[in-house]
Amino acid sequence: MTDKSAQGSDNCSVISANGRKDAMEWALTPMRQERWKLATERWATLRSAYPNEAPVWIQAAICHRRLGDWIEAERLLRIARERFPGNVNAWLEMAALERDAGESEKARYWLNQALERFPKRLPVMMAAVEQAIFDEHFEEAERLSAQACSYHSDSLAPWRQYAELAMKQGAWSEAITRWSEVRSKFPTAAAGYNRAAVAAEEMGDPRLARRLRLAKEYGIDWLSSFDEPAATSDFISPPERRSILQFLELVWVKACFNLKSEANQNYLRYFWWLLDPVLYMSVFYLVFGLLLSRGGGENFIAYLLTGLVPFQWFAKTVQQSSGAIFAGRGLMHQVHISPLFFPLVAIVQNAGKQMPVFLLLIVFLLFFGLSPSWHWLGLVPVVLLQLLLMSVLGCFLALLIPFVRDLSNLIPTGIQFMLFCSGVFYSADTIPEKWRSLFFTNPMANLLYQYRQVLMEREWPDWVGMSWVLLGCLISGLLLLWFYRRVEGDIPKVVVQ
Repeated sequence: MTDKSAQGSDNCSVISANGRKDAMEWALTPMRQERWKLATERWATLRSAYPNEAPVWIQAAICHRRLGDWIEAERLLRIARERFPGNVNAWLEMAALERDAGESEKARYWLNQALERFPKRLPVMMAAVEQAIFDEHFEEAERLSAQACSYHSDSLAPWRQYAELAMKQGAWSEAITRWSEVRSKFPTAAAGYNRAAVAAEEMGDPRLARRLRLAKEYGIDWLSSFDEPAATSDFISPPERRSILQFLELVWVKACFNLKSEANQNYLRYFWWLLDPVLYMSVFYLVFGLLLSRGGGENFIAYLLTGLVPFQWFAKTVQQSSGAIFAGRGLMHQVHISPLFFPLVAIVQNAGKQMPVFLLLIVFLLFFGLSPSWHWLGLVPVVLLQLLLMSVLGCFLALLIPFVRDLSNLIPTGIQFMLFCSGVFYSADTIPEKWRSLFFTNPMANLLYQYRQVLMEREWPDWVGMSWVLLGCLISGLLLLWFYRRVEGDIPKVVVQ
C-alpha cells in the first residue's frame, strides 16, 4: 500500500470515528494554517464520505481559489449551486472567485444573481458593497450599505461597514459621525472608538482621538464628561467637574464597567463571585473544622467564616488597590486625572463583588443554626467602617509605591501577617490580658470582633471600639490628603521611570 493510500485509509478512519463535526474540523484546520494543498486533499476525502454536505464543495473551492486553480474551483462551485440552490455561499464564493481572477464584471453578475435569489440577506448585501468599493462605484456602495443598515439595524457588521465606507472615501467628518452611531447602538464595540480615533487623527484633531481611545477603556459616558475641544490647542486638560460628586460618579461608572467586563471573561460569569469565596472558605473548613477540629467551640465553623469573609475582602482590596496607579500609568500621560481615581475604582469594584458574599455568609449562618436578630442591622456600620479603612490604606499604599517600589513585594507578606494577628482562627479571649489592648490596636482585629459581636453574639457592635478605628481612619485620611497634595504632580513622572 502506498503512503497516499495509507493516508486515505487513516482519513476514513478519522471520519468514521469522530463523526461529521470533527471531520469538518479536520479539514478546516489546515485552512486556518493556510496550508491550502493539504486542505484540498482533506476536502476531497470528505466529499466521498459526505457528498450531501455543502461545505465539502464550497470550502474545497475556496482552497483551490487560494491555490490559483480557477477551473477546479469553478467546477466545485457549479456543483454546489446545483446541489444546494438555497446555500448563499455558493454564489458569494463564485463572485469572489471571479474578482480574484480579475473579472469584475462577472463578479458583479454573480452578486446580482445572489441579490435576486436572496434579497435582504446580510452577507449578500455586504459582499455587494465590497464589490462596489473594489470597483470604486461609491454611490452604489453608499446605497447598498445604507439599505443593509436599515434592514439589519440590530447587527454590528453593516454599521461598521457603513462607517468604513466613509473612511475609504476620506470623508473623515462623516466617518466620525457614523462611528458615533456605531457607539450609540453598540457601546462595547471596540471599532466604534479605535476607528473613530483614526478618523479624528486624519482630520487633524489628535485631542478628540485621545478621548475616543480613553472612552473605549472607560465607557461611552467618559466622552460626555469633557467640554468641547478647543480647535487651537493640542493640550489635553482635565474635564471640568463641578463637584467631588461627579468625580465619584466617574469612579462608580468605571467600577461597574470593570465588573461587567470581568464577568464576561468567564464562562460562569457572575457566579464566580460566589464560587471563589465558597472554595476559599471550604478549604479552611476542611482543614480547621474537619481535620484539626480545634478552636472556637461548637460554633467554630460559623466563627471561622465570620472572620474569613471580611478578611478576604480586606486582603483582595488592599492587594489590588495598592498597585492600581501603576496599572493606570498609561492613562495619566494621555489626560490629566487624579491618581486616586485608580485605587478608588479597585476599592469600589471589590466592594461590589463582596456584597453577594456577605449575603451568602448570612445564609451559612442560618444553616448553622444562628437565628436572625435585629442586631444584625449593626453589620451595616461595621461594613462601612471597614470600607473606609480599606480606602485610606489602599489609597495611601497606591500613592507610596511609585516612590518606594520594593514596598509592593512586602504587601502580600504584610497581609499574611495580619491574617494571623487579627483573630481569624482564634478568639480574643485566648490573648493574655496584658497583650489584649495591643491586639486590638490592629484595626482588622477590632473589626472582626465587631462582626462576631453582631452576627454570632447577636448584640450591637462595641461603639467605643469602633470609634477608635474611625478616629484612626480620619486622622490617616487627613495625612493621606496632605501626602497626596505633595506628590500629585510627581506621580505621572515617577511611574514611568
